[in-house]
Amino acid sequence: MAKTSNLREFQEAILAKLKDAANHVGTESSSRLGVAVGSKRFLINLSEVKEVLPVPPILPVPLTKSWFLGTTNVRGNLYNVSDLAQFLEMPPTAKSVNNRILILSTDSTTQVALLVDGLAGLRSVQGMHVKPNDETSRQLFSKQKFADNDNNEWLELDTEALVQDKNFIQPI
Repeated sequence: MAKTSNLREFQEAILAKLKDAANHVGTESSSRLGVAVGSKRFLINLSEVKEVLPVPPILPVPLTKSWFLGTTNVRGNLYNVSDLAQFLEMPPTAKSVNNRILILSTDSTTQVALLVDGLAGLRSVQGMHVKPNDETSRQLFSKQKFADNDNNEWLELDTEALVQDKNFIQPI
């Protein structure tokens, strides 16, 4: 029972941070949501994530790309769910209790959800070192590349570039 309540408290803390970030639009926070996607670690600006959820039932859509998982209903709103790892040409996300759906909130779309392997918690970019962004990083929709104190590499996901990418827009 302790594990369940700790996980619940962790998720509630992240949701509280997301709501706080949404209330402070225009102020740039150094906190990012850390997520695992395949073998990579990504950072996502809190203002670009509307909600984080356990994976809900997803209705597949026939004749679409393998990374487009389908559509899900979250409290009466339909969201298109994509496997971020598979879209980025990594192996498909393995099903796990740690998987999460990130509902994005960008300037150009509000109906996009991404499947990720799991959450890595909130990360501050102030304590990280900026690394040069190479071609591989840019292909992974990375704004910047960071290294933490343990020398783990983190890519800051450019969600706006992702949702405007012609391949992402056309999952057929």
